[in-house]
Amino acid sequence: MPIDVWVAQAAQFEQLAPAIAAANPAVRALRVVRGASGMLARVLRRRPDVVVAYHAPRADRARLQLRRVPFAPRPAVLETVHERGAWALEPFGGTRPRAADAYLLTHDVREAVRRAFGVDDDRMAVTRPLVPDSLLDIDEAPRAEGRALRAAWGVPPGAVIVGDLGRLGDNEGLLQAVDVVRRLARAGRDVHLVLAGRPCPELGDFDARLAAAVAAADVSDPRGRGRLHLVGVVPRRRPTYAAFDVLLLASRTEGLLPLMLVEGMSAGRAAVTTDVGGLAACLRDGVDAEVVPKVPDNERNPTPDVVDALEARLCRLVDEPVRRAALGAAGRARVRALVAANDFHADTRRAIEAAWARVRRGGGRRAGHPAARPLTRGPADTTVPPWRSPRSASAP
Repeated sequence: MPIDVWVAQAAQFEQLAPAIAAANPAVRALRVVRGASGMLARVLRRRPDVVVAYHAPRADRARLQLRRVPFAPRPAVLETVHERGAWALEPFGGTRPRAADAYLLTHDVREAVRRAFGVDDDRMAVTRPLVPDSLLDIDEAPRAEGRALRAAWGVPPGAVIVGDLGRLGDNEGLLQAVDVVRRLARAGRDVHLVLAGRPCPELGDFDARLAAAVAAADVSDPRGRGRLHLVGVVPRRRPTYAAFDVLLLASRTEGLLPLMLVEGMSAGRAAVTTDVGGLAACLRDGVDAEVVPKVPDNERNPTPDVVDALEARLCRLVDEPVRRAALGAAGRARVRALVAANDFHADTRRAIEAAWARVRRGGGRRAGHPAARPLTRGPADTTVPPWRSPRSASAP
């Protein structure tokens, strides 16, 4: 199944293109596509059978324009939805629901999608992106590299590293994490915070605000000096997770189960997290992870009460290494069981084929347009078009 990947922002292209090309040999083209006209021209030139889109208003307009072009291709269009929050369900003036033949939901947000877009259940498919490639085993080699990383960061033996690895987005509660670790250090705990991953210039001034918060916390109290580390992109995941002791996620919004938790917990790292998105359905509080209810669950940053609860849970894991190890082992077993019970690729394939069948039956095709080609070995061409949101899109 050859795949084209089209993005709307050059920064996204530069950050994601090498990893996408390396991860999937089916990717034949990666392009920056500007505006609805660029998207329309690209579809007319490449003639994809399937388009998978994510939160892309200009792509929606292009797909609606395509239906007015005589003898133009009519790809099956699948819109992905990762969250139930208002931002994730923007209708873009009605173009988004009109442009889509079906919806791929990365966890069960059918009720929210039904309310937002007025679509029937047979046009929605839940395809949970839990895949074996996300599971990490930590053997002696990455453990040794992890010890070297700790030394390079200036973390002494015996100190507890609270870590976050991945895209440093403004939804993850990173400013709250800085505050929590600063408070623990002020209270006398030998704890460090390491934030590793790519910055997000598409989020405006968030990178600068995060760096300023780390710098301010570093100088505000001598007990916290040198304990907050903004280390940037790291070359390998396993040594980084090996260097961590606890994962902290103070998110205001999430999708199903953040990749950082899947990777880190599969490597045996204990986790403290809010219960937003699909987290409460995936992780059992006190069994697999420390899961703190975010009340109210309103897409805003955690309240002071929620931050206090996160601090208390984290403090216990810092103080009790036996409990930390037990929770890490239980979390490792949990995420591996979730992945084993899931088949993301088969679920996505079925959703694509159902949308393709709907198009072949004539959904949206005008008289005089060429008949849809039958799928023999799956879609001949799958395209991921531009997205507006900073969150990632992925092709099956």
